[in-house]
Amino acid sequence: MDGNQFNRIRIMKNYKKRLLHLLALSFTMMSASCEDRRMNNMAEDKVYLNNFGLNNQNIYKGENFNYNLQVIKSGVGSQNGEVTLNVDETLLAKYYGTKYTLLPASYYTLKSSVLTIGKSDYQVPFEISFDATGIEALQVETKLIYAVPFKLSAGGSLKTAAESQLYSVFVPTVLSPYLQFKTAGLAPGTSSISLSRAPAETKFYAFVQTNYNNKADLHYKVEVDESVLTAYNLEKKTNHVILPAQAYRLDASSFLVPNLNNEQGLSYYVVRDKASKGSYMLPLKITEVSKFGINPAKSTMIIPVSIQD
Repeated sequence: MDGNQFNRIRIMKNYKKRLLHLLALSFTMMSASCEDRRMNNMAEDKVYLNNFGLNNQNIYKGENFNYNLQVIKSGVGSQNGEVTLNVDETLLAKYYGTKYTLLPASYYTLKSSVLTIGKSDYQVPFEISFDATGIEALQVETKLIYAVPFKLSAGGSLKTAAESQLYSVFVPTVLSPYLQFKTAGLAPGTSSISLSRAPAETKFYAFVQTNYNNKADLHYKVEVDESVLTAYNLEKKTNHVILPAQAYRLDASSFLVPNLNNEQGLSYYVVRDKASKGSYMLPLKITEVSKFGINPAKSTMIIPVSIQD
């Protein structure tokens, strides 16, 4: 190999090295540019209250009924810090005039007024417990509508959303925790069977529910109560007939609302060949529950039953 050939090979190798270096540099710059554009289009982290503004909530007499006021963090998820919840009485007059009265601090407890929200957190809850029985007695005595005006602030690298999203005027409505029929009174549908085509027993469902977030296994009892149908006939001036006892069966094993469920179906059966063709009523009544109470206004349900050829 002569000198000219050697120089040409050396020049080509250097040229290839420089070309590869330039390509790698260009790729890096393009990647960085794309990343920058992606971040530029993302909103910065901001915190606000989930239930901001006027916040009407049910609270329940009984044990372990707490309310969680959620703080939401939106944005790219790159900031963290502390959020603080305070009571600001000036919010009541500012937004609602004289409609609401500040609830005395002795009737509620804020578990912690300061929470840490991390970079990857989407929401954190302020846990608040209320003396529902005491609030109810106070309202009966004074005839006033009480509220707690909470206001959120943030620290560290966290920013806050619009002012209107940083306050929550909590207005409690005191209720008793109840079990009840989902569709109390006269049921909207009819349980129908055919004498010629139905199986020996046909299964149907009726639904019960709690008016609160249930955190226990609720055992209850339902009975067929003819007095419920008698009262209905008197009120409506009707003459409905109760389904004969031998023509139905209640499944007592289904009388359970499981923990963390607020609604559940109970099962009952219409038995073929135990009643003649015609229209009947099956009046149900919740008579027992293992925790709290039964809603007296929604404790009964009357189910139309139709037996056809």
